[in-house]
Amino acid sequence: MMTTKEAKNLVMHVFDEIKKSKTIKDFEAIAERLNIPSKNLIDVSNYPKIEFSIKRQEINNLIKRGILTKEYALSDKITNSSDTLTKLLYSLVWKNGELKKLRHIIQGIIDGDKINDTKENALVFYNFGRYLTKKKGLPIIDQHVIRAFAVYKENEQKEIKSLLELQTINREHKNIIDQYRIWLDSTELKKELKSNIDYSYYLDKLLFAIGKTIKHKKVKRK
Repeated sequence: MMTTKEAKNLVMHVFDEIKKSKTIKDFEAIAERLNIPSKNLIDVSNYPKIEFSIKRQEINNLIKRGILTKEYALSDKITNSSDTLTKLLYSLVWKNGELKKLRHIIQGIIDGDKINDTKENALVFYNFGRYLTKKKGLPIIDQHVIRAFAVYKENEQKEIKSLLELQTINREHKNIIDQYRIWLDSTELKKELKSNIDYSYYLDKLLFAIGKTIKHKKVKRK
């Protein structure tokens, strides 16, 4: 397990390399040069790159058809679907107890690239919905990505130590999530890089690996 200082040094080195990057291959080369353990990389067989997008109008159409309620929940109508794939995917979400979380993804799609959102709960699902609109610069948010970015921004050793033990994203992290979204469109990143519509996806992949590599197991304090 890395010390707090080692973790901070690694993160600063990676962000220095990120700011030099002009292409997606530059991103991928960073992880290769650091020999990040494969267990810390995103398993693309479980999480392949999403090529499709979902637009606000598509959500509105589902509401008009009665498949979604106005509160962005699935209506009972979907349980009578004749489409086999729809039934299979619904069954998977149902079995995992995730039906209520779907509304947060849908809210994210509706809000799109809204800058000043007021969402304070289910932030991972909400931001994933925003990502699904495929508007450039919108990231997939998770604990590892936010851990890496927060350590990059933080200089206090005590706070960095706490970030290394970060387990879940909640409303306390909304500010750093907003900072990350703003940073993705900042001048710290090369224009050539930002011309690629999917650059935030590949940056997320890299920061996921870094954030997972520096993670500490949370110590129970007496």
